[in-house]
Amino acid sequence: MTTAATGKFDYVVVGAGSAGCALAARLSEDPACRVALLEAGGRDRDPAIHIPAGIVNLIGNPKVDWAHLAEPDASRGGKVDLWPAGKVLGGSSSINGMLFVRGARIDYDGWAARGNPGWRFDDLLPLFRRMESSPIGGQWRGALGPLHVGPLRSVHPLAEAFTKACMSAGLPFNPDYNGDSQEGVSPPQVTQRNGARWSVARAYLGMAAGRKNLEIITGFEAERLMFDGRRVLGVCGRRDGAAIEVHARREVILSAGAIASPKLLMLSGIGPADELRRHGLDVLLDLPVGKNLAEHPNANLSWDVRVRTYNMEKTPLRMALALARWVLTRRGSATSPYPHAVSFFCSGENVESPDIQLMFGPFAFSFSPDGVVPYDGPAVTVVAALNYPKGRGELRLRSANPGDKPVIDHQLLAHPDDVSRLIAACKRVREIFAQPALAREIVRERLPGPACNSDAAWDAHLRATTFLGYHPVGTCTMGPEGVVDEQLRVRGIDGLRVADASIMPAPISGNTNAAAIVIGEKAAELIQAGAR
Repeated sequence: MTTAATGKFDYVVVGAGSAGCALAARLSEDPACRVALLEAGGRDRDPAIHIPAGIVNLIGNPKVDWAHLAEPDASRGGKVDLWPAGKVLGGSSSINGMLFVRGARIDYDGWAARGNPGWRFDDLLPLFRRMESSPIGGQWRGALGPLHVGPLRSVHPLAEAFTKACMSAGLPFNPDYNGDSQEGVSPPQVTQRNGARWSVARAYLGMAAGRKNLEIITGFEAERLMFDGRRVLGVCGRRDGAAIEVHARREVILSAGAIASPKLLMLSGIGPADELRRHGLDVLLDLPVGKNLAEHPNANLSWDVRVRTYNMEKTPLRMALALARWVLTRRGSATSPYPHAVSFFCSGENVESPDIQLMFGPFAFSFSPDGVVPYDGPAVTVVAALNYPKGRGELRLRSANPGDKPVIDHQLLAHPDDVSRLIAACKRVREIFAQPALAREIVRERLPGPACNSDAAWDAHLRATTFLGYHPVGTCTMGPEGVVDEQLRVRGIDGLRVADASIMPAPISGNTNAAAIVIGEKAAELIQAGAR
């Protein structure tokens, strides 16, 4: 193999996902800076990426998804989970469900309270506003940013019935869960523009298109970092079979996500010393890389209904008709990701902030190691997600070979408090479906079924059916005892930062994509301030 070395860049960003695209685009606003954005995947040309309903063909698809498999989960009978991660420009924003959720004020204030000044919600609000363009308006929202966020263009009629049922069950109507409070039932907000997915690649790289100081290198699989002592020099990797070195004059920033960023650090000698030595790796720095892995457990409840639902559209004729409508009008079922209504509430009286997120969809499906599997009949599903799980796992190297996928070891329902709060959430969902607005539309409870009428039965149901939120965080934790400091600098290393969901000290209330993007925005702000 020959080694090709590029010219030196000021900044090298590893990973063109939600944080990486935002970061690279913002850094390249300075024409005096030369920025490289490295992405293992290819360009986002697959039509399924841009048609929202195409998500069913993306999750688990090795062309655009790393499709990691976790270790068997002893808390759920040895279930092996698919852990998706985007392998394409836009990263997971190109294959996700497009639901836009900032999280709650208490989430970010909690990060700051853990020893991370500058990360309070009020510190981040200007960046949240700067990043989005939304018709919702008001003091909490942005109107001029690159990321388009808006309502669904085609809403299933049962979404209104669900909303009314939530209100009858005591949840207030909330027009904007990304406003001053999450609590209540709301219409969903999605990262779409005119009925098409609006990924960070479309948003931020589109904004930066034509800038000669930003070089986007796709097909680059990073293998390790290069150092001079404890100063990072750049990144080694492979592209089209050739070894490549990409050098950074100022900084390397890892934005490869909660799975790939810790893996690259460990391959480079930064991580738990005993683990690294076990694989024959020289230890540059002993840090808790890969620890604190968190995920949102998602409980699954479903009802057979009297009207046609979107999961029944997956026949050749129906899909062709839906595609034609999407091409001509940018409306119809092809514009639909999962949720058609969203609700946040507290599972108990002593909970300070909504710890449960409900997502109502006119679909029924199951998850397998191969991806999403639709149900055949007319049915709706409510996913009850636990926002603040106490359970934690870890990510480890499988070997010193960069081509080997890492070990993902996480027991989703190992903590009893997590199970009890999910049981409370499921009981609340049943109360909602018993309200007249929804009850008249129901044929029968499909999952778990009326026989599930005790906590022991609920426990068994959860352990059999609970799945991932696809929101991994925490493996390069920010904080005084973590991997990075509040400036996102890797402790003990010069010129190296991490900026992606891996730095989150704890999970947030809701989907993590918006938070990952704001981390990229924050990283750019920190780097630019330090360069002045």
